[in-house]
Amino acid sequence: MAVQFVAVWLNVFIPWDIPGITVRVPSGPHAGKTALDAHTLLLTDQRAFSDDPRASSRMHSCVTIDLAGSEPAVAATHRCDWMITCDRERGKVTCRARASTEQMVASVVSLDPVVVRLGCATRHPCPAPLPALEELAYRGTVILRPNIRELSIDFMVGLFPAFEGYAAIDGRRATILFRQAPPAGIVTSHAARGAQRRIRTLVVDREDDCVV
Repeated sequence: MAVQFVAVWLNVFIPWDIPGITVRVPSGPHAGKTALDAHTLLLTDQRAFSDDPRASSRMHSCVTIDLAGSEPAVAATHRCDWMITCDRERGKVTCRARASTEQMVASVVSLDPVVVRLGCATRHPCPAPLPALEELAYRGTVILRPNIRELSIDFMVGLFPAFEGYAAIDGRRATILFRQAPPAGIVTSHAARGAQRRIRTLVVDREDDCVV
């Protein structure tokens, strides 16, 4: 039987613990939470890798492909969650803002096979970001061949912070497409800006399980 519905989602998030750079907020409304120690304290997303599409993220994109009708119906949503910075001494909130999603777009290239292209980028919404957070981006394609139950991705992602991708086919549990933690020491480097690392994954769905 051909695939009937697919959801693919990607997240960019700041892990709750990055050795050598995360600290605890000392006081204030976010006391005890982890943060990146920069000019101010930048709160992390307070999590590790997660396949929950609602998990806090710096960038999130979700592509759905519904094949129940006469032709595939493709939809895409994007969001950026709140970025919060705090004073290093008292923990007072100094900035609370969302990055813009204006440069996060998806387009349908083909319906047979279904090919969706994503080009997503955003910039840090608060003053004095770390160099590695000045620009976050991912771009690439999602390809679905429903008759043979194959899903593939070909993406360029960044080196910082963490990147993850998942797929759910016909409503079953999420399959991990990729998980990438930030390399040691990359947070202070301008080399982390933009999408530079290639990620390619092929998922073959056998109706009762997925082979990655």
